[in-house]
Amino acid sequence: MVSSNEAKRAPRRGMGTIEKRGNGRYRLRYTDPDGRRVTSGTFNSKQIAEVQLSRIVQAIESGEYSRRIATQIGDLDSKTATLRQLGEQWRATKTRNGQPLAITTLREYERLIANVLTSFADIPVRLITPGQIEKWWGPEHLRAPNQAAKAYKHLKTLMDFAVKRHWIRESPCVIEGATSYRPAMRPETPNREQVEIMVREAREPFDVIIALAAWGGFRKGEILELRRRDFVFLEDQGEIFTRVSVDRAVTWDNLQAFTKVPKTEGSIRTVTLPEFLTELIKRHLATVAAYPDALLFERGPGSNEHWSSYKLRPEWERVRAVAGYTGTFHSFRSFAMTEFAQLGGTLFEIMSRGGHRNTKTAMLYQRATGREIDLLRTLSRG
Repeated sequence: MVSSNEAKRAPRRGMGTIEKRGNGRYRLRYTDPDGRRVTSGTFNSKQIAEVQLSRIVQAIESGEYSRRIATQIGDLDSKTATLRQLGEQWRATKTRNGQPLAITTLREYERLIANVLTSFADIPVRLITPGQIEKWWGPEHLRAPNQAAKAYKHLKTLMDFAVKRHWIRESPCVIEGATSYRPAMRPETPNREQVEIMVREAREPFDVIIALAAWGGFRKGEILELRRRDFVFLEDQGEIFTRVSVDRAVTWDNLQAFTKVPKTEGSIRTVTLPEFLTELIKRHLATVAAYPDALLFERGPGSNEHWSSYKLRPEWERVRAVAGYTGTFHSFRSFAMTEFAQLGGTLFEIMSRGGHRNTKTAMLYQRATGREIDLLRTLSRG
């Protein structure tokens, strides 16, 4: 590892030098693979600069070096670091459940800074004031309230990150309630008749996809990553049920598919499907390659490549029009969980089946559904 003494300029060792500046910080410079001299940033301590230099050297030696990454993971100067730079460093170090953030999540955070928080993107973090944020928030909240809430929440996260690093004394994000958004109306949920029409009218294998979403409550990314080994058939009192294991999902960055673990531990689960779906599932499995890792829904025969996120759209638009349904594909989860709740599933059972980690979300599926008279008839019968 490269080290330096407390002199004005440390001796060059190997690829890099660490220089103590007049302000007490340490500047790191190194030679990149093209022989150019590059400044990676300044650091609060010599030890941090040495760790950063060792990372750069390792990246160069392994062939994984990029100047953007080398600068991104360094320690920024708190006096000049902009919101855009802070966001880059936060994204480079942030993990969730020990895993890096999903590509789509990283892209969304990057988009929020570039397209929504534009007026702050290139301002030094320490110069952003509560007044500036309030001036931005008012018009943005009126224009696009949901997006404004997401952007404000991310801005607050970054400012809290800056406080923890002692770049600023306190966060300028002081607008109460600005991180939350509740639409005036709940998203439309299909009824049972609409679901049955869509399954019946859908062409293979889209009928299986709709059935899995509507009766299993699986997310789109979970469905399109399902493989033969995830399905087990079991018999109970003469009936055959299908049990599906979920521990992965596919996500997309433009047209590129990536497999990832679920974002929460609760999303790793096993779901048993209703018996009336067994024949539909078996019929589709008969068309899938015999090896355990074969995708249920692949782009082309034998390709073992995921469907693109856009392949669903034409058939989805067609069948929902036939059923007279105008809501989203994701609302099948709401249908699935509400139907399960009406069967008498406990709160914990609903959470387990849907892959939820908090009771607040699961409670949404125990809403009133127009069954009051039927329930009262049951009560009257004793």
